[in-house]
Amino acid sequence: MTLSQRGRPTTVRRLVAGMTAAVVAVGGALLTAAPAHAADPPASFTLTGSGFGHGVGMSQFGAYELARQGALSGNILKHYYRGVSLPWASTPSNVLVQVYGKDPLGRSGYGDSNKATTVTVRGGDWRLRDEDFKTLATGTGTTKFAVTVTAGGRSRVTVDGKKYYDQVLRIQWSGTRYYKRTGKTAVASVAGAHGTYKNGQLTTSARNGIANITNDVRLNTEYLYGIAEMPSSWGLNGGLNALTAQAITARSYAMTKSLDNRCRCQVVDDVRDQNYTGWKKESEGTNAKYGKVWKKAVDRTTRSTTKARVLTYGGKPVATHYYSSSGGRTSDSEDVWVSRIAYERSVSDPYSKAAPGNSYRSWTRKITQSQAKALFGLSNVASIKVTKKWTSGQARTLTATSTSGKKATVTGKADAIRSKVGKRTTAGSMPASWITKITANS
Repeated sequence: MTLSQRGRPTTVRRLVAGMTAAVVAVGGALLTAAPAHAADPPASFTLTGSGFGHGVGMSQFGAYELARQGALSGNILKHYYRGVSLPWASTPSNVLVQVYGKDPLGRSGYGDSNKATTVTVRGGDWRLRDEDFKTLATGTGTTKFAVTVTAGGRSRVTVDGKKYYDQVLRIQWSGTRYYKRTGKTAVASVAGAHGTYKNGQLTTSARNGIANITNDVRLNTEYLYGIAEMPSSWGLNGGLNALTAQAITARSYAMTKSLDNRCRCQVVDDVRDQNYTGWKKESEGTNAKYGKVWKKAVDRTTRSTTKARVLTYGGKPVATHYYSSSGGRTSDSEDVWVSRIAYERSVSDPYSKAAPGNSYRSWTRKITQSQAKALFGLSNVASIKVTKKWTSGQARTLTATSTSGKKATVTGKADAIRSKVGKRTTAGSMPASWITKITANS
């Protein structure tokens, strides 16, 4: 689907000396209008667009609408990922999730910069163990653990006024497979992390002077139960198959990630990989019925701790990309980033816009005259048009024209356009690069 994108022509104003611009005869004398001056540039521009996200792979709102229309989870996935299979396959038992620490790849703006943090265990019993699984301390009730690092690069945990040191220290709590499985259900939290954790164990280490904490959880159940990528409420409104499709994509994605020694993890807990909030998602706060719906979707894809439904291409699990909603058609991967991914091809996606609750079926952003000049490097900007698009309909080239007729362009991959143009809007960002209209505002 190609979206219409036209700029609105700039109104030409003519300044006239005297009382009128018309030709007037006075006493036989002919009065004419003064010469025309260049048009004033618009004060701002309004960009109208659709969609939210990069556009590669599965549209989550699109999956929701397909499920509401009766599509099975397998059909949803095969629509958005071309040439894939969905076998019951062998899976790893566990996955290590970084919940606190530096970004493994050193990417700017991600990860934690505070050297220390605090772990809190509530509602049950706990124990602290060293790298060799020797128990160092035990306790009960709400307890805080100060997690820091030593100058020599070891982890240091202070609890009940006593300090413990090792390369790796493990905090475990009751009700888990690590400690007192049938004991009181306790929940752990980490200051600075966005999740809470009923399952797993927290392993502390040090990286470049900053505390690093991972949660060691079962892939097919404990990890997926905590993936907060789709609203669980969709499962109560005809969208259970969308939730099931999401569970499969989340598992397949995690399976492609190998251990990274820089963080002692396989995945991180946010948009750099997948949004993992642990018990917050599983319990859904006061809406426990939502958590049960999400768990039901996950359980439909699981046979055991090492056997589950997996999305594969060429017989191997694939890193499945997904996002909120498209502007009517998904993207070829190379139009958004660099690499061509065989199973992530552009497909029609009218379902995103049709899905109930999608507030990004249409959006607007404002660019002031000053921002437009900075974006295009012109002395002024009279009009902006989308002059080239990618296969998905996302903007590829924006062309600006000044009042003197000089032109300048901004061109790039779809996600680069989203970022570069978005930074020049008054909001400081843009939901997507499906730009459908640009209007000049006087």
